[in-house]
Amino acid sequence: MRYVIIGAGSIGGALAARLARHSPNPPVLVARGARAAALRDRGIRLRTPDEDVTVRVAVVEAPDEAALRDDDVLVLTTKTQQADEALRTWADAPVHDAGGTVVGTAGDLLPVCTALNGVESERIALRYFERVYGVCVWLPAVSLDPAEVVVSIAPTIGILTIGAYPARPVDDDPVVAAFAADFRASGIDVYPEADVMVWKYQKLLSNLANGLQALLGPDGASWRDLASALREEALGVYAAAGVQAVSDATEKARRGDTFRSRPVPGVEHELGGSSWQSLVRRSGSIETDYLNGEIALLARSAGTHAPRNALVQHLARVAARDHLQPGAVTPDEIRSRFATLAAGVAA
Repeated sequence: MRYVIIGAGSIGGALAARLARHSPNPPVLVARGARAAALRDRGIRLRTPDEDVTVRVAVVEAPDEAALRDDDVLVLTTKTQQADEALRTWADAPVHDAGGTVVGTAGDLLPVCTALNGVESERIALRYFERVYGVCVWLPAVSLDPAEVVVSIAPTIGILTIGAYPARPVDDDPVVAAFAADFRASGIDVYPEADVMVWKYQKLLSNLANGLQALLGPDGASWRDLASALREEALGVYAAAGVQAVSDATEKARRGDTFRSRPVPGVEHELGGSSWQSLVRRSGSIETDYLNGEIALLARSAGTHAPRNALVQHLARVAARDHLQPGAVTPDEIRSRFATLAAGVAA
């Protein structure tokens, strides 16, 4: 199978680089504008604690350039706020058989794997695609240069948990089997699961701190109490909404010691998460509407409230809109706002 990776940021770039080095079927990477030009000109430079390599990968900007085949697998690695546009763009793309004859559209024929944070992209994908697979991604990658990805762990650079959406057994699923084999051969751990969403809901709890990191900077030690407050609020919302997630112990067992960060030779800049990178790159948008905003949505749907998560969602959205940099808000400012919210709830 050939993987068409839609989104050339830190996750998409890291996956494409590893596949390009190790897979007998090189991937296609979908990028736009200046990033596409940089990747075509320079390739992808992947830097980890153990390697510094530059690999060439086919880059396209639109479906017609990809000439989709009936054995392709689409892997969506955009941010969630970009998912709907990307999926609509690719769903109607023609798919060709081995002889070059158009046999249908991507939405009807091709599987799409949603390798994004949050829990909304699978529902979005199901509007356009018959075959959807959710992917829970643990991969600490940073891309501040459009043709470079830095990953702070090695030799395994991440863990992918994949399952069909809606949930169903995957033991005999050929897409899951091939996906697992190909990415494992590329130095990425893969775990098939019948219900991937319980893993994605668990990861969402840790992603609630992404907005704080974007606002306050990567030094989580200075605002750990704030992250804990967001998580505790979310757990209460999960209980009210009947949301199921794997336990902390189960997640910890799977992650093991894989994510012990080590220095990457020659890299001196800070390494933050995806929302932090959005502010640093001044992208103008941020994913927190589908992270902290997911908790706010669940709370309102269950007839309750999540004021702390709603506040972080708001502050991060404004910061992205106004092109603020991390550190524009202090931990004490947010502590004060949290205290005010708590007093209001108590009253």
